[in-house]
Amino acid sequence: MYTASRFRVLALIAASLLGGGLLLSAPAAAGPARPEAGPIWSASTLSVPGAPITSLVAVTCVTATDCWAVGDRFKSSSSVSGPALIEHYLSGDWKPVSAAPVQRGTLDELSGISCLSATSCWAVGMRSGSRRGNLLEHYGAHGDWNVVETPAPQGELYSVTCESANGQCWAVGSSSDFRSVITFRLVGGAWHYVRSAPLSASFVQVNGVACATEDDCLLVGFATPKHGVGRALAERWNGRAWSRVTVAGELLGGGSLAGVDCRPGSSPTACWAVGQTVTKGSGLIPIHPLVERWNGNSFTFVHSQLGSAGNYPELKAVACAAVTACQAVGSRGSGEDEALALAEGWNGSGWSGETSPSPLYGFQTLTGVACPTAEDCWAVGEGLNRSGSGSRMIIEHFSPSS
Repeated sequence: MYTASRFRVLALIAASLLGGGLLLSAPAAAGPARPEAGPIWSASTLSVPGAPITSLVAVTCVTATDCWAVGDRFKSSSSVSGPALIEHYLSGDWKPVSAAPVQRGTLDELSGISCLSATSCWAVGMRSGSRRGNLLEHYGAHGDWNVVETPAPQGELYSVTCESANGQCWAVGSSSDFRSVITFRLVGGAWHYVRSAPLSASFVQVNGVACATEDDCLLVGFATPKHGVGRALAERWNGRAWSRVTVAGELLGGGSLAGVDCRPGSSPTACWAVGQTVTKGSGLIPIHPLVERWNGNSFTFVHSQLGSAGNYPELKAVACAAVTACQAVGSRGSGEDEALALAEGWNGSGWSGETSPSPLYGFQTLTGVACPTAEDCWAVGEGLNRSGSGSRMIIEHFSPSS
């Protein structure tokens, strides 16, 4: 049994392809090739006492010496209850921190985190079991995490972004029936539901949200219509309402956007969104990165490394420390059970591959990235244990000077 976080990663691929009746099946291969050029990342696989199965999904940094990562933890592959996984980087070490307590029979999973300050952070995710629905946790001045109730509707929250300059946060996700987008806005210390753009779909997953200014935000994901393939989804907040945005460069086989990041205060507006897109056909379907640049009015497709036989690159998250310094992470491999961590860097003129370790076994992926400076980034994800009994968290560090 896979952990729920890995299930969400794989579901993103399947849902975008099933609309066209396609199933990605990779041939037997010697294994995916590693990108060997560019700066090098270092990796570690931490253990959590009492939780042999762990996964990190998202990471954020208040400063270069104060970062948070969130995900899920399991006592066994059949676990149905327990608190979420939270790791805190402080004084040069990553250490587990107690998440908010849970009721018996309730399983908490976190998939997004962002901070207004060192003493005010928000994490979002989902609850299953005896209390199903949105999960919203807050870290305050007392140094502990507590659950905060959200307004209706209920569903699963996937991402949150906060801007310290204006005290605003957005939390986004999918409704409980996975047919609509849900967005919540934190204003004046209280969360409020905000209606998203009209959408008719049989399945919707919202994966990311980011803001360039208080009145210029983007959310991304994918939506599958009742008939046809899944398509990348993007919406823009203009200070008054959410509206649909066209995604450029998507191939005929459909696609999805998994992550988005903006440089607040940049002029002109600079945001990046990353994901994947596929060609139309049958049999083995090549996957290509979908990399989009937002200029405040529209998306432009930007060339990145292309997929090839036995190497299917999927970008899951992006973070920018400056307009000319961004990192995108994900995975590349020959199939769902054979993949290596993938990292690419943007230097202001182009994207290039970087050497990213894959310290575990079989399926390995990076799903979150944060860059407090241009030369200091953290990425998180998961990989399979060699025994095949579950997954373990991966934390990677990028520092060209080292």
